[in-house]
Amino acid sequence: MKIVQQRCVAALAAASLGWVSGCASEAQPAVDESITGTAASAIIAANVTEVLVYDNPDLADDLPREVPVVVSFKDNKPNVVFQIGCGSNYGPLLEGFGYPRTLDLNQAAFYDSFDAMKAQIERDAGGQVPIHTLRCDANPNVTRQQIFQVYRRVDADLGKGEAEYYLRLRDDPGTIYSVGCSNVLSALSWTVADGSNIEQVSIPINRAVLDVWKAQEIAAREINCHSSTGRALPRARRDLPQQPNETSYTAEAELYLVRYPFTGIRTRVTPYLIAGGKGYAIDCGSNADMMKQAFGFDPAATLEELSTSDPRFTASDPDRQPHLACDRHVKIFQTADQSTSARYFQLDGAKSLVRFTCPRAANFFAEGAPSAQSVPRAAVPYLFVDPNAPASQTRMLEVGCWGPGRARMAQLFFWVSGRQPNDEELQNTATVYELYNSGGSPREEVEANTMAALASYVFAGSIDPLDTILGRAVGDGKRSNPRRTNLDGGRVFGEERTYFTNEINGSRERAFRHGLYRWVNERVANATPPSRDELLASYDWAYGCWQTPVEVGPCPAAEGLAWWTGEFYNPGNKDKNYTQRSLEAEHASYLRRCSDRANGCFYEIENVTDRACHRSGRPCVGDAAWADYIGALLRGNHIPGNYLSIICVVETWGNPSPNIAACRKER
Repeated sequence: MKIVQQRCVAALAAASLGWVSGCASEAQPAVDESITGTAASAIIAANVTEVLVYDNPDLADDLPREVPVVVSFKDNKPNVVFQIGCGSNYGPLLEGFGYPRTLDLNQAAFYDSFDAMKAQIERDAGGQVPIHTLRCDANPNVTRQQIFQVYRRVDADLGKGEAEYYLRLRDDPGTIYSVGCSNVLSALSWTVADGSNIEQVSIPINRAVLDVWKAQEIAAREINCHSSTGRALPRARRDLPQQPNETSYTAEAELYLVRYPFTGIRTRVTPYLIAGGKGYAIDCGSNADMMKQAFGFDPAATLEELSTSDPRFTASDPDRQPHLACDRHVKIFQTADQSTSARYFQLDGAKSLVRFTCPRAANFFAEGAPSAQSVPRAAVPYLFVDPNAPASQTRMLEVGCWGPGRARMAQLFFWVSGRQPNDEELQNTATVYELYNSGGSPREEVEANTMAALASYVFAGSIDPLDTILGRAVGDGKRSNPRRTNLDGGRVFGEERTYFTNEINGSRERAFRHGLYRWVNERVANATPPSRDELLASYDWAYGCWQTPVEVGPCPAAEGLAWWTGEFYNPGNKDKNYTQRSLEAEHASYLRRCSDRANGCFYEIENVTDRACHRSGRPCVGDAAWADYIGALLRGNHIPGNYLSIICVVETWGNPSPNIAACRKER
């Protein structure tokens, strides 16, 4: 094809049914004047596109009488053709290819029919060239639907002329087009007018993605732009921002035997794995044991034979998923922008991708496979194209192993923290579980190790504070205690938090492996403590805490409450059935023991005597003789150890013949 850069009108007049490249605008810059220093400098130029017009008298395909056409060239040959179906409002789309929207179509090469134009294009191209129709709509969302997706390449070598931006048209899934200027994307309403949001509306790809497309025989073509109004695309960002890790859980996979003629499998009875609702035939013949082990099943276990009419089978989409073959051909794609890279497997050339959510299955299929190809995570759904479904993404499947699923992972987390996990916490729990599950340990051991690891996160500050977890465990335990209905209304006291903190520190391995919350909660729910009101009332009965108008020593003392808390929640005391009356008896016995100075707690006798003196108004406060007198009465079992009896004795002060027997009071 001869390229003429000036005097286009004369050249066009001399051409018969042909066109002369570079003659669509009134003034054409030379080839070496193309835009430079941009992401796609080589494809914004004066000689890489051409505007044509053909006559359409029958208004075929709902196109105007005169149809503007833009031809994009590669190596001086027509590469792709776009006819503009916008009626008289063709200017914005012409501008999308770098031309002035006021371009005079009378100066463009003219053909008397579509067929004549097509024939000329094919002669110059040496073969067929795709022809697409671009249309305009008042609704930009309708206009943008003509593009399926836009991609930006993060590793293009500009020195080698590699493009940074590509698009796929909705009506042409078998072709990937490099994009020459931002005009195209804004004219089709994919980006804002200046293209500044291109990063937000494009999918990152790299050379590995292009290689995958090439292997599928996806054609590569160029959409170039004219230099009149062509605007360069911004340089594609080279780094890949970190993406969230995959949300995956150990799926509850099930394994059966099925009599079904799976494509390509010759066994009469086939092992059939159902995971995530989808079914996967295992193609290993008589050598399926290792495959079963990889998915967590006992090779020696007897499998249930599933009828092909069973809803579990019919709902599993049989024979539409890739087979899980021992003699397998595998390609692996590994995400480049996740802290924990996900691996996606293409099995036996299928157009779908499989992610095994348990490491042992993934490792089984990765063994002996070529090295994984690193791709951006966002590009994974676009790796494989279904030419019969131009608007579809790659079918992505998740296959788990036998074992506990999402509900069990949530339960393990709850047993540690006392609350339901969010998605990230659920994922982390599953990751920890799989780490311990990879060695073939019994399920109980794996779960205990998982909870111990989560408990260590609590102490490292990565989950909830221990004090918060203790509050939940004690409060919930009180509310659910079957022998103490809604104990204390679920209130939690400082002595209880301190006690269980010390208990956990003293029995760390058992508490960690049982689940912090569960370990404490069960202790509380199985105990038989009195209510806090009953405990305080028993103190008042014995020591007169509330009945004294002035404070005489702490009543009850903090160490007393702490001691009783330990007694109540000691597993050995869980059946003692503490009541206010039983506590009163314990206090009375304690006062009798304290009446002997040798036992080191005579201060309790002094305090309760002073309280009685204050209450009765007798002048015996601080009188050691009176304390000794009360102690002797208690020690000799002349009065019971309670405040009512003691104040009765004090009130006999000054009476030469007191009736002590009358002071043996209980209520």
